Amino acid sequence: MNEFNYYVIDRASDEAYPLIAPQDDSRHTMLYSMTKTKIDTPERVQYKFCDPIPRKPVIGDYFSEPESVVSRKIADVLEPMHIDGIQLIPAEIKTNTGKILANYFYIHIYNHIKAIDRNKSEYEVDDYDPDFFIWIDSFELDREVLAKIPREKRLIFKLRESSTTHLYHESIVQAIKAVNPKGVSFTKVEDWYL
Repeated sequence: MNEFNYYVIDRASDEAYPLIAPQDDSRHTMLYSMTKTKIDTPERVQYKFCDPIPRKPVIGDYFSEPESVVSRKIADVLEPMHIDGIQLIPAEIKTNTGKILANYFYIHIYNHIKAIDRNKSEYEVDDYDPDFFIWIDSFELDREVLAKIPREKRLIFKLRESSTTHLYHESIVQAIKAVNPKGVSFTKVEDWYL
């Protein structure tokens, strides 16, 4: 296992897996993704299926909106690891038929690391904040930056340059894959492109 192997986690590309979005009356759900600290007394986060809704939706173990929402199966893998910088918050998803899927968890990632190797990546910088990218075509991680951070402090993190990009260390990916989750894909950073 390589110390610097990271993966982008995403919903499987099969269109049978539905998209989700925050429920209209769940303002705190939308605010959590902007919070860069642990949430002391979190409320259950509420999502709903959103368009386009598949004709026959397949309920998987992973949803993205673009935040990560996982089933109990994946939460049971992550929870005992006590991963620094993440928090599992109970979530529910309302389907297009009104059914509530209650055994899900929002992964609140409040660990942000500025880790893109700018010389080996293709991106467009925000005019107002040069540390933030408004577009990334492809990227590589700066191994010198990561080497200065103990591995246990960077097992899961959001890129400071693009907070919708969540990175999972290879050891976490292997642990998740071991439980055979449905509806999730993992792409090695070097193979990821938009």
